[in-house]
Amino acid sequence: MPKLKVLEVLKKGVPESVKVVLLSGDDEYLHDLLIKKLEASYVDPDFRDFNLRRVDCNRSTSAGALAGVLSELPTLVDSRLVVIQRVNQLPKPVSSRVAELWEDSLAPGTVVVVTAGGKVKDSPLWSQLQPKALLVDCKLEERDVDLLLGTFCRKRKQKVDKAALTLLKERVGLNLRTLLGHLERCLLSLQEGETLSAEVIEELVPFSAEVAMWKMTKAISQRNHREALSILDNQLDRGEQPGPILSYINSYLTSLVQVGGLSKRYRSAAEVASAIPRKTEFQVKKTLEDLKTWSSRDLEEGFEALTRADFKCKGGEGGADPRLLLQMLVLKLCSRKRGRR
Repeated sequence: MPKLKVLEVLKKGVPESVKVVLLSGDDEYLHDLLIKKLEASYVDPDFRDFNLRRVDCNRSTSAGALAGVLSELPTLVDSRLVVIQRVNQLPKPVSSRVAELWEDSLAPGTVVVVTAGGKVKDSPLWSQLQPKALLVDCKLEERDVDLLLGTFCRKRKQKVDKAALTLLKERVGLNLRTLLGHLERCLLSLQEGETLSAEVIEELVPFSAEVAMWKMTKAISQRNHREALSILDNQLDRGEQPGPILSYINSYLTSLVQVGGLSKRYRSAAEVASAIPRKTEFQVKKTLEDLKTWSSRDLEEGFEALTRADFKCKGGEGGADPRLLLQMLVLKLCSRKRGRR
């Protein structure tokens, strides 16, 4: 079956002949939007409790339970919807067994929606369903996000400056749920007839911790200690605790090591991304760019400095002021010599 983009499905739904819909990725907010769209098409609201079934997969989900849900007939109507969420969480033996059973188990009138929940490369069930299912690509490009934000504003009949949306994305990233939450709050703050401006966004929307940390590690990769320290101080002033900041720096350094190692084994950024859970090809490419400014020795010293800072933050060796420890760590990470490999 063909592959459709998420915006196309949100706009037009799916063809009537489709009995299985696969939703890629792990954006549960986007999955929920699609499921609501399909629910409106296949589930009679008067009999919703009987004809909408959700199974949240986990390590204890059994093949028998899934087969049982698939085999139930619609109640008092002609169609029902079964949502199997996070199929990547199924143990492989269970996934394999359901892959064998699903077609014989599927009751007439049943439409099945399966959400990936993340990487599904090793999911036998996903692989078995794919040739006979409609695959919905749930990856949103920035232009797709812009379209959804614009639609949201038009439905509310409120005017928004383009610069305001640009600044909003810079501050909170491209997570749709987060963007819409902040956008709605900002729109509610306006007087009747007032346009949402960049100034309002700047006043009401702080940088998210994730975006701020990304900007800080970007500054570290560029050896821009002034920018990195400024972001660090701003986050601490907003109440961010040292632990999450240290954890983010650890994730950044670990990512450099992982991507660097895998890039020697795989030929492309796409192949590297497929080998690392929750890493996109774009993120891998950015990490490879950052890696050009780090030598093996730099990374070793970085982990050593991180470990010392964490130890002292927790009171080791008599402890020290966490802000000072973090500042010293950032300075250490930014002090790499240019041209080292």
